[in-house]
Amino acid sequence: MFSYLIPFVNPLVILTGLLLFFYNQEGIFWLLGVSLLTILLSGRIVSKKLFWRHKLLWVNLITAYVSQLLFLLVLTSGNIRYLLAFALSIIWGVIWWLLGIYFKRIENINSKEYLSYNIFFYTLSFWFLSSSLYALIVFLNWPVVLTLLVLLIVVFLWTKEIFDQTDDVGRLYVFFAMFILAQLVVVLYFLPASFYIAGAIASLWFFFIIDSTINKSRDFRLYLSLFLASFAVLIAIAII
Repeated sequence: MFSYLIPFVNPLVILTGLLLFFYNQEGIFWLLGVSLLTILLSGRIVSKKLFWRHKLLWVNLITAYVSQLLFLLVLTSGNIRYLLAFALSIIWGVIWWLLGIYFKRIENINSKEYLSYNIFFYTLSFWFLSSSLYALIVFLNWPVVLTLLVLLIVVFLWTKEIFDQTDDVGRLYVFFAMFILAQLVVVLYFLPASFYIAGAIASLWFFFIIDSTINKSRDFRLYLSLFLASFAVLIAIAII
């Protein structure tokens, strides 16, 4: 019975916490604690006995929330911050609605609908995280090596969850793509691009990694060409 309320209660708690934080600008650790506890309790109610079986899912949802919160802290526009908070609450509602359906019906998250939305959710969260970390490098001299390490760990966790929902995924190809992503992250640091643009380019490559691995009928050379094209544009901007 309570599982039907999760798609409404969980986003409401997250949104309320964000709005209170925006208003008071205090209690960041309380906000994190309550929000993370809400995610774990919601996952326990939705998944029931399958909670520990899908522990990677809950870890990834927590990292996605932290990425979103970090991006909201970096934003300087109050109006955009409030609008994004409302939009994210809707996205969280859809996530919990889909999780409730598939845990109830098939006891396994292998639906194409959920997979597509999952890719969207993690790609968006990766943009939030990468943009925020680039902003921390600019404003707080955040170490580049630590930024690269955090991004690669998060990419590994998120892609592992997504690829576990598919069959016959080439692991060597995934690690090779992550190696390319690591180089791209470093290159973007040295180029004169805003942290929003740098995060967007890194997120596009993150999406290419997932999409080209799942949809094997597509030609990887297309994605390689797009990557090289974006790299060439950045080089041209740096020269000009």
